[in-house]
Amino acid sequence: MFSSWLQRFSTRTQFFIAIAGTGVFLVAVVLLGVRSYFLNNFSNYIAEQEQQRLQPVAAVFSEYYGNVVAQLTNRGIAEIDEAELWRMVVASIQRDLLINPSRVNLDPELSFSELNLETLAGYRVFGVAIEDPVSVAVLSDGEIIATLSTTMPRGQMQPIDAVFSQQQEKAMLWAGAFALAVAALVAWLLATQLRKRLLLLRKNTQEIASGNYQYFQNGQPIADDMSTNDDIGELSVAINSLAETLANTENQRRQFMADIAHELRTPLTILKGELEAVEDGIRTPSKAFCQLLLQQTEQLNHLVQDLHSLAQAEAMQYQWQPVDLSQLLARTIQQIATQAEAAGLHIDYLGLSSPVWIRADASRLQRALMNLLQNSVRYTQTPGQITVELQVDSVSNCADIAIEDSAPGVGAEHIPHLFERFYRIDEHRQRATGGSGLGLAIVAQIIQAHSGTVNAQPSTLGGLKIELKLPLLARTEIPEA
Repeated sequence: MFSSWLQRFSTRTQFFIAIAGTGVFLVAVVLLGVRSYFLNNFSNYIAEQEQQRLQPVAAVFSEYYGNVVAQLTNRGIAEIDEAELWRMVVASIQRDLLINPSRVNLDPELSFSELNLETLAGYRVFGVAIEDPVSVAVLSDGEIIATLSTTMPRGQMQPIDAVFSQQQEKAMLWAGAFALAVAALVAWLLATQLRKRLLLLRKNTQEIASGNYQYFQNGQPIADDMSTNDDIGELSVAINSLAETLANTENQRRQFMADIAHELRTPLTILKGELEAVEDGIRTPSKAFCQLLLQQTEQLNHLVQDLHSLAQAEAMQYQWQPVDLSQLLARTIQQIATQAEAAGLHIDYLGLSSPVWIRADASRLQRALMNLLQNSVRYTQTPGQITVELQVDSVSNCADIAIEDSAPGVGAEHIPHLFERFYRIDEHRQRATGGSGLGLAIVAQIIQAHSGTVNAQPSTLGGLKIELKLPLLARTEIPEA
């Protein structure tokens, strides 16, 4: 209910209400606490003053009690009960107040609304029972013999007390008003600053939504509020990361489309030129001519198939299941073995005797492994060697696959770009061998979908070494034999 009502206001107003409301609440709590503390201490102060007024009266009772006891000692105090003893004390005081007031030594202005005297045994000498009393002890020879009590004053006893109380209350009211004003001002400033930062983020996200990435294309961040470590600063960093990712994706998309157009242009240009030559009578259809056209058609078909495979790999539509990587790798090598032998290459497989279980899409992962092996077969010089090794890394809990081939090698400047789409080391050579430039990009996409990694480096055999890392399946998920 409250949140729906609050949402009707602007962000600045919501921040102001939240911050100012919290400030008002805290100020009210502090003022109530201070007032309660003041009233409690002020009551203690009034009680202490009343006790000071009672002390002279208690001293008179102590003095006369001692005198009466001293007089009765000679006559036998044991014969006098407590009530009679205290009546004699009170009578002595009353007599002196009438005959010799200076003997009692009390202020004539001293008065009490209620007064009672009660012994330790519970005998009330005079007065009535008092609720919430202020009491002092009556002593004789250092021992308490009775308690003298009066009522707790409900109002200030002296004008200076009333003035002090009023001054304290007025000071608290002014302090509260000042604190509320400061809280409102701070709330307004914070709300304005927060709204300004949020408006900047809204403007920038609208630019992102409209596809405006020129800030990143020019090397400038789209959100300039990254200097703080608060949530809005973290949101700014996230927006920058999002915009940068979208900008890179847009650039890759445009480059991808340009690469596709470039890849399609060459075979289509050849097909068009040859067919126009036949149409103009420059060339006559022959078997060699048909083979040329068929070669260009197959290249187009291969490119389309690779594009379809790449689209499927990026679509993340995988059929996940437990897969024995050792068996899958052996089966893939067996399928490529005949082609390798025909090319004059020898394949060595250094596998493991025990199963290596991973969570994978068997057909997609086999496609990635086949792409890597076909690349080695296609580009390794005859006679040559291809080595495939499977190991288990217990530290990283991953399965490691290493595929190495012999010469020719790959220059160090090319290795970081091998898994980019349409990247070719030797463009003419790859087209001649039927490569589309998408094979390794498909491999990288499939391995990443399997939460693995793939990287390339020079091989000790003289060619290229491709390393794959794939996370192992948890023991609880391994199927029973």
